[in-house]
Amino acid sequence: MRKKYITYTVLQALFTAVAPLVFILCEYADTSGGLKFKLPLGGIMLIVVMLLIAKNTFLKPRIAKLTAAIAQHESDLKVESDEGKINNLISELKRERTVMYVFNGVLPVLILGAMLIAAKALESAAMKLSGAIGFSLGSFVLGTVFGVLAARCVWAKHGGDKQ
Repeated sequence: MRKKYITYTVLQALFTAVAPLVFILCEYADTSGGLKFKLPLGGIMLIVVMLLIAKNTFLKPRIAKLTAAIAQHESDLKVESDEGKINNLISELKRERTVMYVFNGVLPVLILGAMLIAAKALESAAMKLSGAIGFSLGSFVLGTVFGVLAARCVWAKHGGDKQ
């Protein structure tokens, strides 16, 4: 079970951060020729700020409650020895971790989606940027999937590995 968790976590990090950054650095690291196109930076910044405000307003309270519930269920799982209660705790913990990760993954997916839409609206010279943002979005979605799979890996001290 822990091998799966480690594998999913590594794949999540790879697709969420490493692959998009490497791709963008390979495509755009050479700035000797100057900028080939300009982004509507004000619009993108406004969208990002609005998404951050929405996340802090609507999702932050729910995330705080989920964090407390996850911590409580994880501590209960360490000391519980009743098989029925262990199974209930594990299923509840899986659900809470999945919801938590989805909540945390919503904002980056929305930001990358907004950037993809903005890039599609630019001239044909921005096709390279559109591909980079699309690749980053796809990679982040794959990282999110592996993050959800990693969040669903739960093991109990007395109950063995559960999936």
